[in-house]
Amino acid sequence: ALVLAPIEGARPSPPFPRLDARCKETEQSRGTVEHIVNMTGVSSALCGTPLAARTRPTASLRSSTARRVKNNNCRRVVRCAVQEPEEDIVARAARGCDPSNEEECIITPRQVVNGLELPSFEDVSTAHFRIRSGVVRTRCTHSRTLSALTGMKIYLKHEWEQATGSFKERGARNSLLALDPEQKKKGVVAASAGNHALALAYHGRELGIPVTVLMPSIAPLTKITKCRALEANVVLEGDTIADAALAARSYVENDGMKYINGFDDFNIIAGAGSVGLEILEDAKDIDAIVVPVGGGGLIAGIALAVKTINPKVQIIGVEPDRCPSMAAAMAAGKVVKVPTAPTLADGLAVPTVGPRSFEVLRPRVDKLVTVSEKDISVSLLRLVETEKLVQEGAGAAGIAACLAGKLPELEGKNVAVLLCGGNIDTSTLGNVLERGLVNDGRLIRFSAVVPDRPGGIAGLCAVIAFVGASIKQIVHERAWLQEDSHAVQVDVTCELTGADMKEALYKALSEKYAVDFSLSKSKLNMSMVGKDSAGMMAAESTNGATAKTYSFDKNGAKPGRLPAPVLYDYDTIINNVKPSAELVAAVEDAFSQLANGRVDVPLPMHIGIAETPEAGPGDCHIKGGYIEGAPTWTVKLANVSFYNNVKKGLPAGSGVFVVCDATNGGPKAVLHENRYLTDLRTGAAGAVAVKHLAIKDAKSVAFIGTGVIAEAMARSSATVHGFEQGYGYSRDMTKNSAFCDKMSAELGYAFTPCSSAEEAVRNADVVFTQTPGGEWVLDLKWLKPHALIVASGSDQPTKNEIPPAVMKKARVVTDITAQCLRVGELRSAVAAGVMKETDVHAQLGEVINGTKKGRTGKELIVCDLTGTGAQDAAIGSYVMKVLD
Repeated sequence: ALVLAPIEGARPSPPFPRLDARCKETEQSRGTVEHIVNMTGVSSALCGTPLAARTRPTASLRSSTARRVKNNNCRRVVRCAVQEPEEDIVARAARGCDPSNEEECIITPRQVVNGLELPSFEDVSTAHFRIRSGVVRTRCTHSRTLSALTGMKIYLKHEWEQATGSFKERGARNSLLALDPEQKKKGVVAASAGNHALALAYHGRELGIPVTVLMPSIAPLTKITKCRALEANVVLEGDTIADAALAARSYVENDGMKYINGFDDFNIIAGAGSVGLEILEDAKDIDAIVVPVGGGGLIAGIALAVKTINPKVQIIGVEPDRCPSMAAAMAAGKVVKVPTAPTLADGLAVPTVGPRSFEVLRPRVDKLVTVSEKDISVSLLRLVETEKLVQEGAGAAGIAACLAGKLPELEGKNVAVLLCGGNIDTSTLGNVLERGLVNDGRLIRFSAVVPDRPGGIAGLCAVIAFVGASIKQIVHERAWLQEDSHAVQVDVTCELTGADMKEALYKALSEKYAVDFSLSKSKLNMSMVGKDSAGMMAAESTNGATAKTYSFDKNGAKPGRLPAPVLYDYDTIINNVKPSAELVAAVEDAFSQLANGRVDVPLPMHIGIAETPEAGPGDCHIKGGYIEGAPTWTVKLANVSFYNNVKKGLPAGSGVFVVCDATNGGPKAVLHENRYLTDLRTGAAGAVAVKHLAIKDAKSVAFIGTGVIAEAMARSSATVHGFEQGYGYSRDMTKNSAFCDKMSAELGYAFTPCSSAEEAVRNADVVFTQTPGGEWVLDLKWLKPHALIVASGSDQPTKNEIPPAVMKKARVVTDITAQCLRVGELRSAVAAGVMKETDVHAQLGEVINGTKKGRTGKELIVCDLTGTGAQDAAIGSYVMKVLD
């Protein structure tokens, strides 16, 4: 065996394995000895050290017999899966030449394909050395549990351990360090929806390099807020990454910034390759590496590094089946654009892979597979339950392929799987894990019809308990059960141990009740008790064979009749419809169309429910509208201010949306949203007000009233503006503190619970008021001169939050002036004699359209929001698009 002597003056070596060098005589007939080195690692004297940092080798290679052999008598041959440049760093250094001496050792130019210069193994090695002091050398651990589940020997590479939660830091830091001094002063710009932006912002701040990030409106709230907290200049631009990237050109052309592509930049690919070098050291005798694939930079860098050192290691890519862009490119032999659909692995939803990444990967990848949404959700659940690890959907795509049986050829093999990102919103994580339980057959929903008498529901619960299932939610209704007036429909969510228990539960229930395990629209009645309910259950077989199939007419439409509307329950709505920039944009457009006269919105109907021993107090609001050209129109019934419900543990509000088909007028869906959608669209209106009326550098925000409307306002506003400090005030300090803790965790900036409204208001650039509206909640002298007040508590003539003195001084913008004259803050100001209708500066839609100016300086502005049918029409169409 040969031992490589240390190089004098070499920099400290990274933790790579010792060189396993075995030479054998292969050309004795020519009188020479060719020493072929089987490299399972990289020499610690060479790996990761840039050429300029390496000194001329002065020591020789010594054999175990103490026989000296000159350096140039031993040539290392690196067997690669693809053809590399004739002379790379490994070959040059191994044959004993001085890499810094161009006369002795000529550097071969990098490969250029289709005009793109491709990184080489030397670039990966250099990147690894360059970034190692600034990134985490993440663990590569053996998982016994996942190995047992997959039949493989699974090693998890924990790239989520990086400071910003993903592998993106490697390429980002390498790209920033590779800039010349002048470029470091000008800064860099990138288009990203999340992890690349976070990585650049983090390392840009650490290295003192200005970073500008353009994010599309679909970017998660937490990542927008975190980027701003890392002092990056975050600009929201367009609806897609492509829109953001197009806008980034102006920063390159006008400001001289360097654009850094998140997956196709030369140095991004080289930096990502350092992951492969670490895997080869930590996981001995590895047979395959499974890598999630989005734009292709990560897998390209890893393939380049790994195949250079050990071409026998398989490189396998995994894509979501809703966006197989790399597989499409491989099939076409060139980069092509593929249609995409929403996916849990949103970080991999790239319609076009990087051309440079594609050319690097094309000769090196061994296999590409796709995974479904079900596969991804189950893998996230498995990681939480077995490894106590939280990953985002993109980060878990690799293990999803292993768990789903997509790679049977790797059974019994040593397989490294990348966990490449752990940045997932808290609310999204809960939804995904529930979806994983459903896809795993451990969480089901079903309906049953039971007698409407004392003990009827208790008997149903007793059967469920006997089987051993755990009830997670139970709701009963009478109104929607049309065929039996002496029965009640019960909708139950249960947690099970698996498919066997599901079969047992169905069998036990169907003996006593009419049950529907399909949870389509129920058509059950008591006459079906004890009879064959085939058609009402869609249970999977317990042995993994083909599932039973049953026919079930969802709509029951008969000739000459319109289809019956679909009933969407509360759980379905809240699990699928979330605050988002797209929702805010839909409401913003509704205001714009309203100002243009393209929305038919009648004035609201109000029904007051007086307090008596039998009823109230409470209010019923009926609103609706139609936006010209939309596929649907909406009528909403909102029941609010039933505050006695709170004492009984019930919500103070409830409601339904009826969404109708604009073509035939028939009801299309009934959305049993219990005020959730009303809260969302109110929050979206507040976000629109912030976008168009707040000062551009507003940093602080206060919420007077900390209920569900305040939460909706905070979440939606975060999609359009990056606040740095929040304040909350409520008379109930327990609720106040809970609100502040919750919003801090969700939105990524600090919220402080205040002991008085004055304390909150004095600190704020933007003030949201959303109280029951019975009395004034602030004072003129508390307000900053440039403050924006978004008032949404006054929605009927008896309510008033804003003092007349504030309305008199402020520039007043309304959602609908005529409606605000009837029920809003404007009504109170007119009644007090401090304003006339003509004093209203503008309607919000007019500001959006630019027909009237919004903010022109540092003036005080009040935005009077009473809620419009236009908003309800917009969110009705938006929800149907999501649920359909």
